[in-house]
Amino acid sequence: MARYTRKPVDLMALLQQNPVMQGQQQADLVRQLNTELQQILQLEKLSFCKVNVIRQGRVQILCTTAGWATRLRLNQAELLSAFRRHVPECGGIDIEVNPNVQLHYQQATEPTSTPQVRQISDQAAHYLEAAAQHADPVLAEKLRKLAALSKASK
Repeated sequence: MARYTRKPVDLMALLQQNPVMQGQQQADLVRQLNTELQQILQLEKLSFCKVNVIRQGRVQILCTTAGWATRLRLNQAELLSAFRRHVPECGGIDIEVNPNVQLHYQQATEPTSTPQVRQISDQAAHYLEAAAQHADPVLAEKLRKLAALSKASK
């Protein structure tokens, strides 16, 4: 009597069918294609156009102006060959102009000011000292060091 009628399925095959995994792979591909687009257009950052989505073997690029769409169409053969290095089944490029789209990219921002130094009030230091009196020796030592910071910051 056979209990199981199905053959075992490869775990990677199951993960490939997971919509979350597919979405993550799609996002990684779009990020790689945006990097390629940036290199081909020789731009510091992409602010007028971006690869939006890969659908049915075609790459969709959004632009904010017709001028950028024209520039992309002139470089379409070069873009297609570069995109096929990452997506071998890429069948073509669709360039769409939408002046209302806002193409914002997250950039690493450098801190412009020095971080704030946190200060402990005298009352907080007093509470820490009181808590240290009833705590075990290791914790008490750390609480006293913390309370000492209020005196050092003045």
